[in-house]
Amino acid sequence: MVKDFLVADKKIYDSVHGFIPFDEFEKELIDSLPFQRLHYVHQLGIAYLVYPGATHTRFEHAIGTMTLATLILEKICKTTRTDVFHFVPRKGSSDYLYWRRVLRMAALCHDLGRLPFSDVAEKDLLGSLGHEHWTLKIIDSPYLKAVWDKLRQAPAYLEEVVERDIVEDIKKIAVGEVKWKQAGGKAFTPWEKIVSEVINGDFFGAGRIDYLLRDAKSTGVAYGLFDYHQLIEMLRILPTPERGADELKLGIEEYGLEACEALLLSYRFMHRRIYQYSSIRAYDFHLRRFMKAIFSKKMFDSVDDFLSLSDIDVIAALNKAAKDLALTGHHDAKCIVFRKHRFRAIALSSSIGEKDLKEFKLKFKLKENDLEWEFIPAEKPLMEKLTFPVSRKAVMIQDVRECSDLLTRSSVKQSNWAYISPQFDMEFLQFLESRS
Repeated sequence: MVKDFLVADKKIYDSVHGFIPFDEFEKELIDSLPFQRLHYVHQLGIAYLVYPGATHTRFEHAIGTMTLATLILEKICKTTRTDVFHFVPRKGSSDYLYWRRVLRMAALCHDLGRLPFSDVAEKDLLGSLGHEHWTLKIIDSPYLKAVWDKLRQAPAYLEEVVERDIVEDIKKIAVGEVKWKQAGGKAFTPWEKIVSEVINGDFFGAGRIDYLLRDAKSTGVAYGLFDYHQLIEMLRILPTPERGADELKLGIEEYGLEACEALLLSYRFMHRRIYQYSSIRAYDFHLRRFMKAIFSKKMFDSVDDFLSLSDIDVIAALNKAAKDLALTGHHDAKCIVFRKHRFRAIALSSSIGEKDLKEFKLKFKLKENDLEWEFIPAEKPLMEKLTFPVSRKAVMIQDVRECSDLLTRSSVKQSNWAYISPQFDMEFLQFLESRS
């Protein structure tokens, strides 16, 4: 039993985390076609046109997420308070080994359903279900049947958890509770929520920690770097201030607050310099419009069709369309391939609404595609969503909003955007200035 779970005789070298060990079951998954496809899906979409080093992929990110998720699970199961001791599997127990297996497999699977160029066209092509919908389909597909069959036939590590379906648990933890419910699944147990948060959590999730570190390293933008070792070292499973031991969440010891603040600042600065950078937004706009034009809904009818698509196919289509005026998406392809005449992406102030943009379009007699816009739905402030418990002096529990002014005040504002043809950009800027 211990050999199955703890002996990892394979390894891969990663630019962020160094040598990453994995075992024979994880190797089966990594070697599968759905996972190997992630070699050809860029993590940051088309951002490499602006930051040349941003050529890293979802393959690297998934393996990095597995590594960090394992470190987090080991820490929270090793260091437990007396009031949550009964809740946490003992390290080395069958329960612990089972959930360690589920967590690592789920971390590897969590991005299997990504479209070419990752997030660029996900909302337009996949709708509200998002990439998680395809992740579940791929896990259930014949492509991974041999992986799950081998896992289920492993020696008797399920002696004390025979009532569980390991593949269903992998699916649940990979996509998180919200998407699992959308897919018709049942609500998570308290422990399942904790394990899922280790991968998908908005603040302490291994996925977020890895992509901030990896995006920063690859682009050369140092703002995304922070002391994640200290952060993980201070993570705990804690009762909430409101409900006590009746509700448990991932939280932090007070000596980890500075690492939390550094994470939030990294997230904020990376949004400003990378994720919300106007040049990247402009290229994303052209790529999104191109992908919407060339991809039909029928291309997403089956797992076979979905897995046949990667960045390589989109790049080939871009190069072909850029040289042929008659092909669909020619103008957007030309803006990307030849880097000329691309639209300008302009962040809009809160005072500008769709009515103003339609007025400008009418006044200057713009064509339908000369001006487009993107309005982000209003959401709760970041810290209302990212509240978590803090252990003070190892006994008292407080909400993080009572412990850190910096965390309370630091928010990441999602801008609304307009995309304007270069023929009209000066007039548009003057128009916006007159409305401010």
